[in-house]
Amino acid sequence: MRKAASDAIRVLGKRDASQLDSDMVRSRALVNCFTEIGEAAARVTQAGRRQAAAIPWTEIIGMRNIVVHVYWGIDLSELVKTVRNDLPKLLSVLDGLLKKRSS
Repeated sequence: MRKAASDAIRVLGKRDASQLDSDMVRSRALVNCFTEIGEAAARVTQAGRRQAAAIPWTEIIGMRNIVVHVYWGIDLSELVKTVRNDLPKLLSVLDGLLKKRSS
């Protein structure tokens, strides 16, 4: 999850939804990042989810389902908003868990 979230931030960079819409390679890369984040989230056990209750597991998996199954209806502005607002928070939580786990 951490790698894909970090990649999504890098793929988007400073672009907005309209710039992303005109860049098929970058938009598909971003969709792939969300797919990977959701796939990884779906594989976390219930015990693991309880240890990381700050992570919105259902929403993450739901977004994966949308980008995989409703790809023609993907709202790029929602992906951009998620990258900007939610992925840095997700990375912070994941980094805290990894740090706690290694100590």
